[in-house]
Amino acid sequence: MAEDIDMKSETSSKSPTGQSETVDNLQVEPSTTFLYICKQLDPKIDEDFIEKAWKQYDTVGKQYVLEGKQLTWYACAVYLSMWQGSLLENAVPKKYSLAKLLKICKLSVLEFFDKGTKWVEMINGPRRLKDHISRVQSSLAVSAVVFKKLLPIFRKIFAPPYSNDDEDDVKGLNCKKLFSLLWTLFIVMRKQFNSDDLMNSFHLLLCTVDFIFQDLRRSEMTCLLDGDFINAVDIQHEEDSILETLCQIFEGVVLDAKHFRTHCWLPKMRRMSEEKTIETGEDLTNFAANEFINKKKLDSIYEELIVKRGEMDERMFLPADISIVFDEAYDECAVQRLRRSEDGDNLVDADMLLRISTQSCLERLQDQRQQRTPLSGRGYVISAEQYCPATPVSASLYNASKLEALLQDNWRRLDAEVESILCHSCQDPFEKIMNIVSQLSERLEEVIENEGRLDGAGYDASFRQMFAVRKNNTESLFFRFLHKIAFSERDRLGSGSIVKLSAVLLREDFLKALYVCALQLVLFTYESVREFPWSLEIMRLPAIHFYKVIELIIRADSSLSREMVKHLNKVEERVLEEFAWSLDSPLWPSLHRRTDGVPSSQAVSLETLEGYSVRQPSLSQRYTLSPVKPLAKRRLEFDDDDSSCIAAKRRVPDAENSTPTSATLLFFRKVYYLAAVRLRDLCERVRLDEKGRQRAWTLFEHVLRTETSLMAGRHLDQNLMCCLYVVAKIGQQNISFHDIMYHYRHQPQATSRVYRRVLVENTSSPPIILDDGASHDSVGSASGDKFRSESSVSGAVTGSGTATPEHQNVEYIDLIKYYNHIFIAHVKSFVQKLQPGIAESGVSLLSIPVVHCNRLSPQRSVSDRITVTPMPTSLPSSPSRPYRYIFDKTPVKVGTKFN
Repeated sequence: MAEDIDMKSETSSKSPTGQSETVDNLQVEPSTTFLYICKQLDPKIDEDFIEKAWKQYDTVGKQYVLEGKQLTWYACAVYLSMWQGSLLENAVPKKYSLAKLLKICKLSVLEFFDKGTKWVEMINGPRRLKDHISRVQSSLAVSAVVFKKLLPIFRKIFAPPYSNDDEDDVKGLNCKKLFSLLWTLFIVMRKQFNSDDLMNSFHLLLCTVDFIFQDLRRSEMTCLLDGDFINAVDIQHEEDSILETLCQIFEGVVLDAKHFRTHCWLPKMRRMSEEKTIETGEDLTNFAANEFINKKKLDSIYEELIVKRGEMDERMFLPADISIVFDEAYDECAVQRLRRSEDGDNLVDADMLLRISTQSCLERLQDQRQQRTPLSGRGYVISAEQYCPATPVSASLYNASKLEALLQDNWRRLDAEVESILCHSCQDPFEKIMNIVSQLSERLEEVIENEGRLDGAGYDASFRQMFAVRKNNTESLFFRFLHKIAFSERDRLGSGSIVKLSAVLLREDFLKALYVCALQLVLFTYESVREFPWSLEIMRLPAIHFYKVIELIIRADSSLSREMVKHLNKVEERVLEEFAWSLDSPLWPSLHRRTDGVPSSQAVSLETLEGYSVRQPSLSQRYTLSPVKPLAKRRLEFDDDDSSCIAAKRRVPDAENSTPTSATLLFFRKVYYLAAVRLRDLCERVRLDEKGRQRAWTLFEHVLRTETSLMAGRHLDQNLMCCLYVVAKIGQQNISFHDIMYHYRHQPQATSRVYRRVLVENTSSPPIILDDGASHDSVGSASGDKFRSESSVSGAVTGSGTATPEHQNVEYIDLIKYYNHIFIAHVKSFVQKLQPGIAESGVSLLSIPVVHCNRLSPQRSVSDRITVTPMPTSLPSSPSRPYRYIFDKTPVKVGTKFN
């Protein structure tokens, strides 16, 4: 079946009663079926609510063809009307259960969520409504994942039921009741912590199992436990805890699980016991013995919570026959309930069945969370499926276990060798470093507390609850990186450079960048919602200073996991493509001082450096290939390019312009590399010919060098797409702007914000239009939205095309408007010289640089035991033009040339 929802053209719609009617004749009054659903939901339902929900359905029905069962769309209208009103008006939401609504409409959970997501788009729902739907789906997806993880754990620890389980109660408890009690306690506690974090939810499950296990042993109900497991486990821990054993068997993270139990689980359970929310004895005993009372209380709490939040009842996963839990084949179909409607029918949409066949809606959630490999890394990164865990829980725990392995040693101190290096610049280096680290950690804690007050306790709750551990992880990782870099640089530079190396390692900006990098990896590992550049913003560190340490860390610490390296690569790309070009970036004064402005791609190319081998193994190639001594190179790399004291010590008066490894030239080497990768990919997707590719790259380099102000406050991809479009137009190739944006969306870094929100210059030139029919169809809104920015671009442009940022109001428009009103006005005269047939234009076309997949970062860890490193000798480059070989016609000597 095609898309479930198509915009109406000449087709007719199904009326709610099932009769075929035209759009204009669609009845205005609520149908009998719609009224029946509302009355079944609540016999005393408000008439205004019925009118509101029906009006929403009627409005959407006049604009779209609602294919499939109308009951599905009725359910969407009722549910979304309820939550749309409560979210926008801050009113108390209607007390209607989502599970009850689906039961009345006889819908499967997945079918409802699939249609519900589309319904939000059709009613043009606000962001908060979209987030609500996403949160409800995510919560259910996490529960589905954890339920499947519970099955093997339960089989391992608890005894199977007898032939007639109802007759084998032990103090009123049997296997079926125990399983139900355990799962209900878990989902109630999970709602109490208000977190959809997958790893914390798994550790919560382990704490729940551990709690039930201890309680059964103390209550002398061990007959409900598996005898083989009890005999195999050597319980020597306090309070008979098996949490560490569970982590070892089922791949939990021991440190995090213990911290969660101590600081989250036990305090919450004690509070619930004191408040008589659950019935227990002293020290939380006899919980299982009071199964009837506790199950009733937990059910009451849970039902109130899910109705209040509009979430699905996760008790739906509980099987009617407990014996199937002890059948391993059941694991594969444990969440089939998501696919079945109340009348027992399975969802018949073939496309949806394909998406949910293995792990139902949880895979959709995992796809959203999984980071895609950057384009610049695809040449050397092996498929993730070959080396990374396949399930969502194991993937989350994998990253955490890798981080825990990195921090096994005591890194919260300085090694004697490292201290001997640093002592050359400071009498007490450890005290100086600890002062800086303490200040940064205090700043981090202050921001976390402020965000908790402003955004509520539910915002990134798992990170906030585990903040003490996360802070310790960050500090330990910081010291690990410091040790690794110190040893690596000492070995590379030699003992004669120790004094100046020590000075660099103790620089405050270097240490701050190192701390931010450690914090960023911790945020990534534990799936915090705080995304980059949050870590930079709270530490007030310019992005262009931060990115310099990324390459050092990757090269110095070979134990970083594949996903960690991929994340750092992604962060580095974010700096190169956007954050380094921010209006207040230190890059602008640096460019303003340079006599030759932005260097050309050839000037920064590694092939142009005499005596250089592309494949030469080195810790940091971009810092070592220079006529300047290594110490000067390193000094330049961590310099902000405007320090007078450093400049006074330089031997070469114009070292910034002549040194191939100065900070600015190193930055542009990476920018050109990134631009070449992305432009080449786009050209291949739109099938631009070779001449067109050369013109596109020549124009891009012209923009970067001569019209550098076009980059200020903007995104690299915005100007790349504009270059590609104008070149396609002058080459008379049938490529529209929407074609380019369509193919751009397939690149891993692409976001809609790039082409919907482009900075406008207040002093822009009059519009000069080079348009196609599609260009009038704006991507964004009809008028640019006003935003408040800290700084903007001044109209004054230096001779090299750079701009000096100033504070003022700025405006944002979409990419096509930016192209028509700003971009083309800056490049029009140069574009005229690129037109085909103009022989004496004086412009030499430049080819897109050949991309070497491991040019900038040669060593890559693709798994625990596999590392990709470059060959020691350079390989011949591919021919610029392909050779054709015809077996029955081509001479043998040509074939020899191929070999």
